[in-house]
Parts: sequence; structure tokens; C-alpha cells
Amino acid sequence: MGLFKSKESWERTFRLRSHHGVSKGFLAVLFWLWGVVGLLFNAGTLFGLTGNIGVGTSAYLTATCFVWIGGMVLFGIGALLAHSDFDGERPIGEDYGDVRVSR
Repeated sequence: MGLFKSKESWERTFRLRSHHGVSKGFLAVLFWLWGVVGLLFNAGTLFGLTGNIGVGTSAYLTATCFVWIGGMVLFGIGALLAHSDFDGERPIGEDYGDVRVSR
């Protein structure tokens, strides 16, 4: 199980940096705005109903929920798939001169 093993030490040899474009941030903001505003709108419509609820009202609520869910999927997947540029970096080793001592 590894409860009594010593902690493994890793040497960092390579680091990835991702650079996001403007479209990723814009779609992420639209995702959150669409989610919060749509949820409040749908909840307000649902809790604001009084009296008899017929087929037309039920169809209206279903249609607005489908449009809201569709927007969430569109903006969410768009933000995930937006272009990210990855750069690889290696840390520069220290200069030990002619002799390098290892453990």
C-alpha cells in the first residue's frame, strides 16, 4: 500500500506552459453568464407559476430549458476546444564546471 515508504523525489526536467487565446476566455465568460442568467430566468419562470399549468406552459418551460442547456453545451465545449498553444521548457542546469558531484 505504500504507507511506510519514503516519499519519492522527482527531478523537474520538462515543463509545459499553455497560452490561451482571447476566444477561450470569451467563451468561458459566456458559459458562466449564460449559465447563471439562464438558471435564474428558468427558476423565476418556474416558481412564478400560479394556478393551472397546461400543456402550453409546460411546452414553453421545456423549450426554454432546452435552449438553456444547448447554450451551456455550446459555450462549454467551445471553451474546452478553443485553441491552446503549448510551449515546452527545460530548466537550465547549474554550471558545475568540470566536475559534477551526484548523490
